[in-house]
Amino acid sequence: MSFNSREHSLAAGAPIRLYEFKRGVLRWLYNSSDRDITHNTQIFRSQVGGITDDGIRQTGQASADSLSITAPASLEVAQLYRGVPPSNTIDLVIYDMHHGEPEVLVSWFGEIASVNWPKLDRCTVKAVPFDASLEQPGLRMTWQRGCPHAIYTPPCGVDRNAFKVAAVVQSMSGVAINSGTFAGFPDGWFSGGYIEWPIGAGEFDRRGIAAHTGQVLTLLSGTSRIVLGQSITAYPGCGQVGSICNSKFNNLPNYGGYMHLSGRSPFDGNMVF
Repeated sequence: MSFNSREHSLAAGAPIRLYEFKRGVLRWLYNSSDRDITHNTQIFRSQVGGITDDGIRQTGQASADSLSITAPASLEVAQLYRGVPPSNTIDLVIYDMHHGEPEVLVSWFGEIASVNWPKLDRCTVKAVPFDASLEQPGLRMTWQRGCPHAIYTPPCGVDRNAFKVAAVVQSMSGVAINSGTFAGFPDGWFSGGYIEWPIGAGEFDRRGIAAHTGQVLTLLSGTSRIVLGQSITAYPGCGQVGSICNSKFNNLPNYGGYMHLSGRSPFDGNMVF
């Protein structure tokens, strides 16, 4: 029998759903049956207690087509969302098949939005389709003094490798890390930048830097998953003003703001601007 004949039959169907979570080359593979399933040389593992979802919807509204997956509380991919979530999104692809049939169809794809633990032994993974990101308003270029470009992005044009600083975490609190390497730079040099460290398979986790004083970097979201002796790379931040763009990065031609903007507002009621 084929997938379609199984799907439309009254009693011959044996549906199995495969869940592929991925971040770069990292994979977490699960299936809804009581045994492991091999697909494309990858093993989708069954879960004690089962893994299910609340159904695939196609309403035409991306926000309404979100998917909730219920699984054991110990699900490996869910553990990444305890405390600080990963710095990169984790994608989800769902496949449908019937036991004994070689045909496997892609039914849904999106990314993890959040994870919570409503019960001690269960977790709920909420995923949204990729279309949902298209409905979010994007950044708009405006007439302003400050630069709208994020540091090290293509519009900015600064090569982050020319400014990276390797360091080792010598001590830390719940919100900050300490390394003598940072003391060699003026206070505030790394403020607004970020640190990153390898997590394996060519992937990196990142944390934003809220403040830099001496040899201490205060991190956004704290030091969760950072360990003493961790090798990290720090990248300095930018204050989004022309003087810093010029003196710190020598990048004034790419500055996205207008430094000579008038101090008067065109909406102050004066007929002559």
